[in-house]
Amino acid sequence: MSRKSILGSTLLLLFFGAIAANVVHAQGNSFNFQGRLNDGTNPANGRYDLTFRLFDAIAGGNPLGQLVSKPNTVLINGVFSVTLDMGPGFSNPNNTFIEISVKPAGSPNAYTILGPRQQLTVVPFAVRAANATNADLATNAQHSIDAQLAVNATNAVTATNALALGGFNASEYPRLNVVNTGALAITGNASQPVTANGFVKAMVYVQQDGTILRCFNSATNSSTLPCGFSVIHSIGGIYRVVFNFGVFDRFLSVTARNPAVASTWVAASFQLDAANPNAIDVLTFITNAGTNGGDAANFMLVVY
Repeated sequence: MSRKSILGSTLLLLFFGAIAANVVHAQGNSFNFQGRLNDGTNPANGRYDLTFRLFDAIAGGNPLGQLVSKPNTVLINGVFSVTLDMGPGFSNPNNTFIEISVKPAGSPNAYTILGPRQQLTVVPFAVRAANATNADLATNAQHSIDAQLAVNATNAVTATNALALGGFNASEYPRLNVVNTGALAITGNASQPVTANGFVKAMVYVQQDGTILRCFNSATNSSTLPCGFSVIHSIGGIYRVVFNFGVFDRFLSVTARNPAVASTWVAASFQLDAANPNAIDVLTFITNAGTNGGDAANFMLVVY
């Protein structure tokens, strides 16, 4: 590249940007700088000697840090990439400009200064973290506020809640408001408020003499007899089951069986009591028994 062609390219120097290179690992001052240089109207190719220096003004001003030389730098289609370390002499990204000089690699001619200087973007000044006030005040990571508050991961809220899984894979737990395509196994009682829908709210199995044999109360999550229920048996197949919550607006199901002859057909019906929203009247019939008031039989009543 001739001196004339270099001078003709000064206005064609386009910067891709600069990114911090050593900030994460060593909190150093070096950063990666990329640019593009044209030789006349064409992208420059080959090897060139480059120098870089920082100033506090776009023209004139004072130099910041040290001069960095990058001899024998390879340019491909005008693009070059170098790592620069100007030392700790710059700290304000709003007043830092980089000046670049260039000549063909090994040329005895003087460097040509490209102009104008380019203002550095904020990104390279991530190295400022090395001198940041917070970093200066924090003697070491062990004394930082966050380190003091976080005793260890065992005491963290998330870790504590994770222990509730009891060692089981999270995929084995059902989730709310999603469709679980696998089988759902529950070893304990499945309870639900009586105002909600989906689960059984009450189940009661009554013997023909009115004794409750088995029961479940979803409102109290109890299966201990009599589960808060009561049965009034006056005569024949007429029963009144009284719950400890309103059942007048619930779905109901009743079935019956003859405890003496299992193959005998038994019918059962029910009706709500207008005077007592907690009560259900059940009437059972045994086929061909012929009694006017129904026939006493075992029955199962389910409230949904």
